[in-house]
Amino acid sequence: MPTTPTLPPTVASNDDLVSLNVYLSTLEPQQILQWAIDNLPNLFQTTAFGLTGLVAIDMLSKLTDNPPPLIFLDTLYHFPETLDLVQNVRNRYDLPIHVYKPFFCESSADFEGMHGTKLWESDEDSYDYLVKARLILSTDLAGKLLTVPVLGRAGSTCIR
Repeated sequence: MPTTPTLPPTVASNDDLVSLNVYLSTLEPQQILQWAIDNLPNLFQTTAFGLTGLVAIDMLSKLTDNPPPLIFLDTLYHFPETLDLVQNVRNRYDLPIHVYKPFFCESSADFEGMHGTKLWESDEDSYDYLVKARLILSTDLAGKLLTVPVLGRAGSTCIR
């Protein structure tokens, strides 16, 4: 088996990332998560509490006594069942869950009052920025070395 690559304390080069991806592609999911626990300080897990996120939460809770805290971007348009699931996960796993909502908005009515109704239909990029990217760039997570995949309806992008 190849030597386990680690990330240097500074930003990794493209060659480092290629080497790391080659190595990680040979591992099982639990091994990849263990590598992340062992090699990524200040690890957080972003989740929308879908199937893959829930599986990762469960796997991480079995791999370490101190699983990474969760980040949940509340777009204000989640189904009530999703919000119930957030609470169920909080209760079952006793994990810190950092919930971020669009600025100055506690409800979809607040958001629509500021930005109009169905912004995702008229300007998807602005909607994704307001409910996802802007939150990450302007919160207590700002200033930490962080790469966050931001998933949208048309695909994904990464913010560094």
